[in-house]
Amino acid sequence: MEASTPMDDSIYMDSFFRTDESIYMDSSVRIVESIYVDSSIRMNPSMDVDASTLPSNNTSMYVDSDSGEPPQIEGMDASSVGFATVNDRFKLRLSYNRVYEIWAAFCQENGIPEFGADHKQLAACLSLVMLRDGSYSKVVMLSSAIAHEYRVRMLPSPTVHETISLLFRGFRNEHPQMRAPKSPITEDILSKMYFHLYRPVNGRDGLRASLVLWRTIWRVSMEYHTLGRFSDIVKLQRKDVIYKSSPSPHLQILFQGGKNDQYSEGSERIVASNINEEICPVKLTLNYFQFLGPSYSGCLVPLCTAKNVPNPVKPVPYSSALSDLKKLLQSLGCDPKLYGEHSGKRGGATAAAAHGATESQLKRLGGWRSDVMPSKYVDLSLSSRISMSQLLQNKNSQ
Repeated sequence: MEASTPMDDSIYMDSFFRTDESIYMDSSVRIVESIYVDSSIRMNPSMDVDASTLPSNNTSMYVDSDSGEPPQIEGMDASSVGFATVNDRFKLRLSYNRVYEIWAAFCQENGIPEFGADHKQLAACLSLVMLRDGSYSKVVMLSSAIAHEYRVRMLPSPTVHETISLLFRGFRNEHPQMRAPKSPITEDILSKMYFHLYRPVNGRDGLRASLVLWRTIWRVSMEYHTLGRFSDIVKLQRKDVIYKSSPSPHLQILFQGGKNDQYSEGSERIVASNINEEICPVKLTLNYFQFLGPSYSGCLVPLCTAKNVPNPVKPVPYSSALSDLKKLLQSLGCDPKLYGEHSGKRGGATAAAAHGATESQLKRLGGWRSDVMPSKYVDLSLSSRISMSQLLQNKNSQ
């Protein structure tokens, strides 16, 4: 295969790449320790597959379709039939081979040992690919593939040299990647989610709804009301969420092992009840507990088994959760491309700021250590911007 073979478009993902131990592809497939020495890609047999992405005879797992098309499974595109089909594996194998063959061909043409090259020769290869194709994503993928091939052979990889880090910094400065920030989940969207769950077809308090719908709406609601990260919410167990009726109804939620929890001290969040029970996060949680059953003690954002029951020991993976969210937003009439897993936290921070929360309060509530992070999550509404402009005009008129 020639080094100039173009890469498959399926390996790109909104500029979300890492150069260490994992390669992200197409926002729904993550390859972790599943790329083998023979340069073939096989899905790890121990990898859990969320049954919500598999066909099922349980009609409660399907969402309504007004287009006349067959009903679609929540959390799954209509064109998909599973998380890791044979076709997916074949495409991933081809993509990986095309990427790695760039390095193999470079070594062969220049008389360089494929496993024994130093950082200078690697820098030359990466620079050549960058100059020829102008694709930062392609260079990152190539570096990741080389690092993996060295790692599986238990050899020191030239990709960890400081020169390579400086080279990538130069690539980023020369080819900056602009990403539009994801829109926040607004109070209106959150209300629509609640109403969607509590539709008559789902029974009283939504107890006949699917597990996929419940875990998605509850997770987004908790991200919104606690400013918790996705990784914080999916780790929650039943014992970590406690309902207390005094001094007023509220939830006491304990996050364990969060991103900023460097000393494993945990972080407690309080979620107050809403006088409007139709959009009350406390009532939502109590109804969710009733849906899961009084004896349930496992993950609160669990994998879904083939019988539409929760797997108490396995949380839902990021890709499935994101797909569930986008599918739900689309059913509510929202553009799913505008939202991501940070949208819940972003929406909560925006609402708190709009209602008068100070930066120090936002910092404490969101668990941020940096003073600048709260401002990055707050999305100023049109009314807020108009008010700021009016303040400026009033000051100038004095």
